[in-house]
Amino acid sequence: MKQTILTKSAFQTVLIIAVAIFFSLLGLSAVINYDNKYITKAKLTQENLCIIPEKGYCSLIDGWELYPDVLLSPDDFSSGTQSYYNTWAGEYPNLSLFHEDKNPYGTSTWRLHLQGSGNVMLYLQEPLCAARVYVNGLCLGETGNVSPDNYAPLIKDTAYSFFLDGNAELIIQTANYSHYYGGIWYAPIIGDADSISHLIAARMLIYGLLFFSSLTLSLFCIVLWAHRKDNRRTVTFYFGMLSMSFTLRICYPFLRLFGIPLVRTLYAVEDAAAISGIYFSIQIALLLFLPDGFKHLKKTLRILSFGICGFVILVPLFIFPAIPSLVLWYGLFISWYKVVMAFFLLSLTVYGGFMGLLHAGTILIAAAANSICLFYSVLTIGAYEPFAGAYPEEYGTFCMVIAFAVLMVKRDREMVKENIKLNLHLQEEVEEKTEHLHKLLMERGQLITELGHDMKSPLTSLSNMAQIIRLNDIMLDEDTRRRMSHIEEQCNILSERLKSIQEIAAQTNSPAKMEPMLLNTFLSDFYHSCRPIIELYGPNFLENITSRPCHIMANQEQLFRALENLLYNAADFTPPDGKITLSLTTDESFAYISVSDTGCGIPEKDLPNIFHRSYTTRSDKGGQGLGLAITRSIILEHAGQIEAASKEGYGTTFTIRLPLLVPRRS
Repeated sequence: MKQTILTKSAFQTVLIIAVAIFFSLLGLSAVINYDNKYITKAKLTQENLCIIPEKGYCSLIDGWELYPDVLLSPDDFSSGTQSYYNTWAGEYPNLSLFHEDKNPYGTSTWRLHLQGSGNVMLYLQEPLCAARVYVNGLCLGETGNVSPDNYAPLIKDTAYSFFLDGNAELIIQTANYSHYYGGIWYAPIIGDADSISHLIAARMLIYGLLFFSSLTLSLFCIVLWAHRKDNRRTVTFYFGMLSMSFTLRICYPFLRLFGIPLVRTLYAVEDAAAISGIYFSIQIALLLFLPDGFKHLKKTLRILSFGICGFVILVPLFIFPAIPSLVLWYGLFISWYKVVMAFFLLSLTVYGGFMGLLHAGTILIAAAANSICLFYSVLTIGAYEPFAGAYPEEYGTFCMVIAFAVLMVKRDREMVKENIKLNLHLQEEVEEKTEHLHKLLMERGQLITELGHDMKSPLTSLSNMAQIIRLNDIMLDEDTRRRMSHIEEQCNILSERLKSIQEIAAQTNSPAKMEPMLLNTFLSDFYHSCRPIIELYGPNFLENITSRPCHIMANQEQLFRALENLLYNAADFTPPDGKITLSLTTDESFAYISVSDTGCGIPEKDLPNIFHRSYTTRSDKGGQGLGLAITRSIILEHAGQIEAASKEGYGTTFTIRLPLLVPRRS
């Protein structure tokens, strides 16, 4: 059975990879055919003139003359011929091939002959790393400073408008002492102003979509993770960091619009963001597919990834200025490292797919697409460059971001469904347990009632027999008469305890039925009902009930009983010349019922224990310590609280706090 499952998972994994590769290649093919500077390029005449279309735009790929290590002005060309190399934009990433020491840095001049008519616009993308542009001997503008003595790099996308009437000479002077690419690495675009403006707008729109969507996802996940109590590095954390790294990686077109002088720093951050993005993707895959195993692998991967991130930051900033020849292999090293790590990520997802692990399919599609895009980016260096869209590597990383976003949504939906399912089962289980407990309470109460009834008859008979014998004085000596009196007393005590047991059983038999009631009216009725009885004891019974309506949820019978216990307790301990007061006050949320007396009070050491069952300070009067315990349980059942305040010799006050009903808003 297990073998069958593995075979099915393996087949599904292979199928997913095949589909992902097919659609990735299909998408890349569409991008290459419709958004590629190397396909939509200016045509050359036999005289090596680039023909500029009257409408639309094209890229200036072929027909360039390269003059390495010199800055030639239009006057230099008019005064005589210079030796040059025929080249195309993107053939030489830097000047290392022209130097014996393989130094990639230096100055260069690029020359191209144009043919066309009308107003045209030249869109120069990222001239590396400083550039000055001439058309027909006229300087159109400059980014940075190309002079070796006053070199100032500035990476900025620029657009120059000029009038073309027949043939024209385009000269671009470049200087690079900062970056591992230099000169005319990115092909310029030329066309009518409207077409170029629409192209720039489309490019900003595409990169804006990539940038803001990933930024939103990253901020959402980081905030979500930050509000966790344990703050462990979970899938949510790594997904947020993946989105943030892609945000840093993809923001460069916006920086190029304004011009950034920190060339080395920005390119170093860009490379580090790309490296860390792959690392965070792998961490998510490890958490999902290898959560508990391969600890040494995870540690090694972490050290390697952070080491490479430090490498791509430190080398451009500090090593290249001292050892420029290292630039030759740096770019290829970074590119192939990305490819290797992308295939490692693909291997992890393939493993998850073979094991039939949850969500493996979603990540597998994105990982396969990302690997294909990275590999394609390396293979097409100098052969593919988009007009408006992103590079394949950027599309691949964005696929990872979207895939993990889909994964997070799926996981959240499953968690919600599971929580709903658990809540339903929990509710059913609670209802079942509650019903079972209710039956047990009913059976226990019934059993205690029956036992009390069965014990009451023989106990009454025993008490009556002892009383008859004692009263009739049937040959009783003094010692026997005293013992018979003691038997009667014990029978009375047992009868009181049996009555208390039956009261407790009646109380716990079933939950009290609560109903809305006006507490003011209830207490007024209680006062008038109990006043004659209390005043037979001797004390004066007073009332102080607020006129403000107090609506509560209560069981009248149970609450009457609780107050009756407090009232008779007060009557027992209050002298005939004393007084007992029943009060009702209220605030915005609670009603407060007080029963206060001017009796003997309760010792301070006894106050903490008076609500405990079987605790009493008047055992000589037959008390069993159940009245206050029952009263407290009744008040708790009403979601209230009861407190006692007393000072020995000055009386006692019991205060009950009950929640008021919140009036409904219409």
